[in-house]
Amino acid sequence: MNRSLLLVVCDFLLLSILALARFDVPEGAVIAQDDQKVVSKEVVERISDGENYDDVVAELEATNETLLENLSSDNDTLVQQKLELEEQIAQRKKELEEKEREIESRDAVIAGNEEAIKEAKQEAEELEAQREEIERKREELMKNNAASQKELELLARNLAEAKRKSDELAALKEKTQREAESVKVELAATQEKAKAEEKAAAEAKAMLLAEKRRSDALVESTSKIDQKIDSLNQGLEGVGKDLKVVGQGLAGVGEKISSVTEEVSNVKKDVSRVGEEMAGVKETVVGVSEEVAGVGDQVESIKKEVEETAAVQQENFRKLNDRQVRSVNEIFTRYDENKIRLKLNFVHQGGFLGAQKEETFSMDTIIMLDGSFAYSLVHAKESPFRLSPRPRKLVSVSGEITSPKLKAPIPVKEIAFMDDPRILIVPLYLNPVTLKKESSIEIFEAPTNPYLFSEAVVVDAKQGRFGQTDFIRDEKDSRYIKVKHNHFAFITGSFDPGKGDLVFSQKGELLGIMVNNDYAFHVKNLGSRIHGGSRTILGDSFAAEKTNGLLSSLSKKLFGLNNKFR
Repeated sequence: MNRSLLLVVCDFLLLSILALARFDVPEGAVIAQDDQKVVSKEVVERISDGENYDDVVAELEATNETLLENLSSDNDTLVQQKLELEEQIAQRKKELEEKEREIESRDAVIAGNEEAIKEAKQEAEELEAQREEIERKREELMKNNAASQKELELLARNLAEAKRKSDELAALKEKTQREAESVKVELAATQEKAKAEEKAAAEAKAMLLAEKRRSDALVESTSKIDQKIDSLNQGLEGVGKDLKVVGQGLAGVGEKISSVTEEVSNVKKDVSRVGEEMAGVKETVVGVSEEVAGVGDQVESIKKEVEETAAVQQENFRKLNDRQVRSVNEIFTRYDENKIRLKLNFVHQGGFLGAQKEETFSMDTIIMLDGSFAYSLVHAKESPFRLSPRPRKLVSVSGEITSPKLKAPIPVKEIAFMDDPRILIVPLYLNPVTLKKESSIEIFEAPTNPYLFSEAVVVDAKQGRFGQTDFIRDEKDSRYIKVKHNHFAFITGSFDPGKGDLVFSQKGELLGIMVNNDYAFHVKNLGSRIHGGSRTILGDSFAAEKTNGLLSSLSKKLFGLNNKFR
């Protein structure tokens, strides 16, 4: 214990003793009253022993005075000591308060030091863990050094091979450019020819319009002649009636009949002449019709030539378009604007002690088209139908597909497994033509010539990242394509393909889906690659027992794949 604190405690004890001390009169004591002298028993005993009373009293008084002096002196001393003690107590209190404040500050410092020590200890543990991790990585790097050397040698050989292929591609590119130039020249000539043919067609059309106007005029004149003939016929009928009336009423007037007969003869001549004119008009109309038919044949031939020229131009444009490369940003933007969200709600036995647990799986993907069959492809990882680390014991599964560009969600009626059971195909059971009319969403297709370009665009459907990388078809299994993998992407921060990512060609067509960090499932001939008996109905008709058995069987089949594809 601190010495100052010990002194303070002792002072308090002494003061407590003085405060608690009592100077009470003992029982049986005789108190003098009214100048009465009280003689103690001892004095009486001494007097009885023969001592003088006055001597005894004088001795007692002297003793009393001595005691009073001693008491006064002791009292002054005690008062002085009391004052000193009170002063010391006040000083000790101040010192005690200062000590308490020091103790509090020291406690705070100690607490802060303890936290700092704790943090330092944690940092030391973290540093130790980091040191161990770095040591482990260093050992791994040392182990991988030999493999890296081999890879460098392999890369050197591949570089030489790539250089050779690059030279070949450069020559092919030059040849392609020459072909493109020739195609451009042919296209320009075809365009000039098409313009000339369009001009000829326009002139023929103008001639056709002129002939049409001429034929319309002839038809109009023919109708006028017909009207004139009708009027003459009506006149003849009137003349016949008049002759009949004249013959009945004026039988004797021969001269008038003769004159009327002459007029009738003249009318007949006019009718004959009109008939001849009509025959000439008919011949003219026939000639005009033949000319119009000839012009029509010319127009048809010109139209046919124009259509053939347009077909040639379209074919040339198609060839040029097949060799056009889209930018990485354009491909990702097209994907991002037309992606759909596949959502699967499922219940499985995954809770505590086998209790049922309800979860939801969602993944971005796209709508694919094969002829008139619309579908989507996703990787089975984290889905209800995963195969590793172990299949789930499913109870029920239902799902739907949504997109801001769709008027209503598309229900997922069933799924199926591909020949690589990690890839799920989701039939949509809708008419693509109707879908294009009712929404603005774009539908993707598989490439007709997947190996036209040597680079691909990889899109991380979960995190929305994307990048460009090289790819090549597997030398033994055409169902897979090998995508370039960055082994040290975690250090450099560059984009690295991963499981479930979508792989697009440089034309924006879907090449495949990554099954691991190196290989992608190649999207081609899907109809013949669906695993037999793997169709699984979702919703109310979901068969849990059958599906769980299928998942167990497919998980075993997964181990039958080549190690590099796992």
